[in-house]
Amino acid sequence: MNRRAPLFCLLILTWLFSGLARGEDALSLPQLLLKARDNNPDILAARQAWKVSQAQVAPTGVWPDPTFTYVDEKFPSGIDGVSPEKVRHYRVEQTIPFPGKLSQESQMKRHETLIVAAQYRALTLEVFRDIQARYYQLYLTDQEISLAQESVDLLKQIVGSAQARLGGGKGSASDVFMAQTELRRMENTLFEQQQERTLIQIEMNTLLNQPVETELGRAQAPELKKVPATLAELDKLAGLNNPHYLMAMHEVNHSRTMLERNRLQFTPDFGVMYERESSDAGAAGRQIGVSITFPLWLERPWGLYRSAKEHITEAEASSVAMRNTVTKMVHTEYAETTTSLTQAKNYELGILPAAQSALKITRQQYASGQTDFVRFLEAFRTWIQTNDEYQEKLYRYGEHWSELERWVGVPIEKTKEALDQDEVMPMRMKHD
Repeated sequence: MNRRAPLFCLLILTWLFSGLARGEDALSLPQLLLKARDNNPDILAARQAWKVSQAQVAPTGVWPDPTFTYVDEKFPSGIDGVSPEKVRHYRVEQTIPFPGKLSQESQMKRHETLIVAAQYRALTLEVFRDIQARYYQLYLTDQEISLAQESVDLLKQIVGSAQARLGGGKGSASDVFMAQTELRRMENTLFEQQQERTLIQIEMNTLLNQPVETELGRAQAPELKKVPATLAELDKLAGLNNPHYLMAMHEVNHSRTMLERNRLQFTPDFGVMYERESSDAGAAGRQIGVSITFPLWLERPWGLYRSAKEHITEAEASSVAMRNTVTKMVHTEYAETTTSLTQAKNYELGILPAAQSALKITRQQYASGQTDFVRFLEAFRTWIQTNDEYQEKLYRYGEHWSELERWVGVPIEKTKEALDQDEVMPMRMKHD
């Protein structure tokens, strides 16, 4: 029975250092993020919405189209035998908005474009977060499949050993029954984890906009490292890059520009006109005129002005609420990341080796007849549970790290560079 003990050590080493392995079928998280950026339909739609809004900025500040009119008239002479007089009119009219109206309209559209850009960035970060979460779920599931497979192989040998001991009069039928039951339970766990991997592949492939049956390679474990920035630095960076907060700030600027535009609704608009008249005989005539359109019914501009003032108050309150939310989430995810990091390292340094040692000793005692199968089963289940908990801590660490990146708005590894360059556009989101 002891010849199987090295397999457990090998399995532990495989789990601990699987993040360093680079097989041919290994999945690269950065490449998955780039692929999602270029292929995810939600990201593509949001990017195109941004481009559409950008293209609408310039036309907003252009004067209304001029009006050209051609009229061919016949004036009756009122005398028998005298042909009617023909007069042709060529008329051009141009409306001229009050100075500042169109520039304010254009400025409002610019702020709307910035809001759409922030929405695009927010959606991209959310998709990135989902990709990272599925990636670490894939890693967790692969580790649990490996653990379940090794456990099934071990339990098959334990069943054979229990049956041999029963035949030799050194064991009991209950040991055989419990070993067979545990084997069936572990086979069910193995099948369940294999199905779970299939479900994760479906979700990942959908995010990547590729056939759902596409096989995915093995994911790598997240590298256990401290967050390379202080909370103050992360708060500052989130204020510059978090798209939800930027969206709220752009909405404040949009509302202020709307107030300025609605103030101009009390001002008149102007118009110029030129008309040329010609007939079959005689010199041509002309008309030159100007017009003014003023707001006679003040209820409309007054209502728009009051609405804009209320909108400023609403937008400012929303920006404060969003800033508080961003700060809360940055601090929360920072604490969660640090907690998961500490717990995972504790498992690596103490808990996992202790569980492995306990299983090894109990297995040797069971093989030599010094303990019963129940004690071995307890040690085995503790070992399984400990490894499951360790892999769960690794997953939670990667999940909270990606969530922290989402709320900060840039990759955490680039914190120092982003602060030095005072960047606003998240580095992962720049698109050629």
